[in-house]
Amino acid sequence: MPSDDVVEFGGWPRPPRWVWAAAGVAAVAVLAGVVVARTGPHHAAASSPWRSPTAAASPAPGSRTPATGSAAPWPSAAGACGSAVDLPQIHLVRQHADLHGNVLVGGAGLRQVTLGGAVSGPLPGLPEHGRLVTDVVAGPGAAYAFDTPCVSSTASVRLYRIVAGAAHRLRTTADALLGGPNLAWAVTYRPRAVLTQALTPLTRGRAVRSNTDPVADTAAGLVVVAYQPPPGQRHTVELVDPNTGAVLRRLGEGSPMGAAGHVLLVSLHGCVAPPVHSVCTLESVNLNTGRPMATAELPAGRVPASGDLASPVFSPDGTLAAFQLARTWPDPRFDAAFPGPPSDVVVLHLRTGRLDIVPGLELPPGTWSGLAFDATGKWLLATVSEGSRGELLGWRQGMPGPALVTSLPGPLVGPPPLLPVPSWWRTGA
Repeated sequence: MPSDDVVEFGGWPRPPRWVWAAAGVAAVAVLAGVVVARTGPHHAAASSPWRSPTAAASPAPGSRTPATGSAAPWPSAAGACGSAVDLPQIHLVRQHADLHGNVLVGGAGLRQVTLGGAVSGPLPGLPEHGRLVTDVVAGPGAAYAFDTPCVSSTASVRLYRIVAGAAHRLRTTADALLGGPNLAWAVTYRPRAVLTQALTPLTRGRAVRSNTDPVADTAAGLVVVAYQPPPGQRHTVELVDPNTGAVLRRLGEGSPMGAAGHVLLVSLHGCVAPPVHSVCTLESVNLNTGRPMATAELPAGRVPASGDLASPVFSPDGTLAAFQLARTWPDPRFDAAFPGPPSDVVVLHLRTGRLDIVPGLELPPGTWSGLAFDATGKWLLATVSEGSRGELLGWRQGMPGPALVTSLPGPLVGPPPLLPVPSWWRTGA
């Protein structure tokens, strides 16, 4: 029987692949996105043709395109930890990004960026050299961040609580972080006869021992995947009460991509390495009712880029989700170091199923972008790594490409994680 301080629930879990990497593989592999997009016979022109830059657009620094018809190695640059970073292909618009507010950006330290362009120095309490901030999440009244050295084990990953503009190291161990509106969790995977995990609240409340895979802590409850359903039934997505572990409702059998607020996004079928002409179908689900809101059929042969580093982000009002969508074929101009096709950043309208592809941004195979919406939900923010530095980009519907918001300090491997500054940050909580 569980003690009064521990709640137990769930079936057999399937830990995210990056958790295993964080537990004992070189952090370079984690940050570079070793978990690559799903592969198959692909051709970019089949569903999202690459357009040449117009007179109103210009390549971002470091984005070099070889002469037409050549098959050169993918352009790369030296990054942190002795890495070679494949460079995103960016065609910037010469347009001012009329953005307001602030974001926290990881990578080489943790910094506050004013969306007008000013970048603060690294927050005190975090080492400035030899470690990279690889994750940052928000909880009530505080943010939480991971940092790790270039070669790491679970013991070398450090967890920090961010309050009043400074980082304070916690002695809690964790393999993953899960932020939410009511709680922030440290997730720890514990090999046993049957693999289990512990979710430890970083503020208040009881620890949860779970044999499920947590997806998101939302205003509606904790979204999990149950991997040991009753005989004859498939794995299911469930909404549970984080305080008691009681199942509030079952949300269907799709594969969850992510959740926030009162909405869940799942993939239904045709989304795992499909043939060129098959169609991947996504569905948005209302967490309050468990009922579907809308379905979206993606362009033939295109699937969401796989891996936990490619989880979607949601607009504040829960009507939009942004994620990476793999192309159907490799870019014929380049020979990439990683297998598979490059990817685009897309915005899905969850109530209608409409899909917008962000033009002017092509991410190399096996690489990722840090994504977030601004407070208005009208602007999508994206970070990319260019090795010696990063770039913070802004895009809204109707723009022919992303605008440069500001450059970010390096050196880097993967893209700096990105978190909109919560409302309590301005109060100096």
